[in-house]
Amino acid sequence: MSVKLRMVALIYLSTLPFSVLSHPDLLLQIEALDVQIEAQPGDTELLIKRGDLYRRHENYPAAAQDFATARKTSPDYELLDFYEGHLSFDIGDSAAAENHLKKYLKNHPDQSKAWALRGKANVRLYQAESAAGYFAQAIQNTQTPSPTLYRSQILSLASSGDSKWDEARMVVDQGLQYFGLEVSLLGLGIDISLAGNQPAMAKQYLDSLPEALRDLPQWGTRIETTNCVASTKPEISTPCQQQARDHLNNEAKTFMAQ
Repeated sequence: MSVKLRMVALIYLSTLPFSVLSHPDLLLQIEALDVQIEAQPGDTELLIKRGDLYRRHENYPAAAQDFATARKTSPDYELLDFYEGHLSFDIGDSAAAENHLKKYLKNHPDQSKAWALRGKANVRLYQAESAAGYFAQAIQNTQTPSPTLYRSQILSLASSGDSKWDEARMVVDQGLQYFGLEVSLLGLGIDISLAGNQPAMAKQYLDSLPEALRDLPQWGTRIETTNCVASTKPEISTPCQQQARDHLNNEAKTFMAQ
């Protein structure tokens, strides 16, 4: 972009409302691509780049228009399904996102970001077990998984019913092995153990909790529930054990409703 064009863009930006100015860098990139696309109107890559910038800027109609033009120009362009899937997810059409991402991942099964996005789409579709599998693929296909990915897989499994709780706890252990002390995963390990009436397992997780955290309300409640569940016979259902089940189910329900 020339100095003159950049100055014009900056003057234009200064007249826009604050909500638009939250992404001034995106607007400058879009304007630079406007110039390139005007010179090369049939360039699919440029259209997709601008469409994705529009998506990130939350100008969804403009993004859809660029992707539609790219689709018409290059109907078999492999990356387009990923970008259209991302746009569909952002505008709340999770079924369309699932369809696009399914096509994309058929030819690109090693793309962690696409697996994670497909997992999120299936959470919105209330397909918890499928979502868990997609989050697992996202973890498997990246060298730098995040605690959020593990947490998403764990809560998807927890949402699939109590028959999946042991599997969910195994994912907790995998995450803790990878990250060391990660309190968001540690808390889930305790909650799943208590919901499954395994207070000894919950105590093992609690033993790794730093002393400084034990006085915080969320951990104090877990300690009290662990002691309560441990004080009764395993075959007896107690209010505190039911409370543990309700707590985990509420966590899972909140996750699926996001």
